[in-house]
Amino acid sequence: MKTTVLLLAAVLSCANASFLLDYTLPDSVIQLMGLREKPTNRAISVCQDIQFNYCQARFNEFFGFSPEKFLEMNVTEFTKVCNTRTQFYQCLGTSYYSCLSLFTLLNRPNPDFPNTFDYVRTFRGLEYACTGGFQEVAFQWDCLGTFPTTNSYKNCITQFNATVGNDLCSAVDATGQCLNDAYRAACNDAGAGFFGCENFRSTFSDACWGLRCQVNQF
Repeated sequence: MKTTVLLLAAVLSCANASFLLDYTLPDSVIQLMGLREKPTNRAISVCQDIQFNYCQARFNEFFGFSPEKFLEMNVTEFTKVCNTRTQFYQCLGTSYYSCLSLFTLLNRPNPDFPNTFDYVRTFRGLEYACTGGFQEVAFQWDCLGTFPTTNSYKNCITQFNATVGNDLCSAVDATGQCLNDAYRAACNDAGAGFFGCENFRSTFSDACWGLRCQVNQF
């Protein structure tokens, strides 16, 4: 799994940094998220390692042939990434969310907390960017891609890194609002603001219940 995380992270961060936000979490916070993501419904499908490894290998093949072609990604190429994520989702079927749960992955022997979190948040970011957020990605590609280099973005992430160890969900909520305002101002578009917030919030939705992003009008 570590190889997959590094490959996928390198491709997406080089291509468009807005899809893999630049923040880190202490192991204690990652562990807390994992505990909060423990399923409460016994009917939820269990992740089977054989199927998971098979589907992951198929996903890896997409990048394994020529990942360098994605280093200057455009909307067309990103659509191909989204199609491959959809195939990964279909391959896992009803066990998709169980296999990509922090609770599941952190309960494996000797888990690497940072790499496990990066793996999960990468797929959660792709899930939003490729589904509910895709229209905004297509319309605002250039702005969304360059925005993470700005000071307003960095200020939001610095704030998050400084406060997340104190209260996870309050930090997520405040940072989502900060990113909403910053993206909206930078791209001059309310939808871009919602994307900035939701792209961030979606990673934490199973651990911080009830948080919502708002579409703010000018």
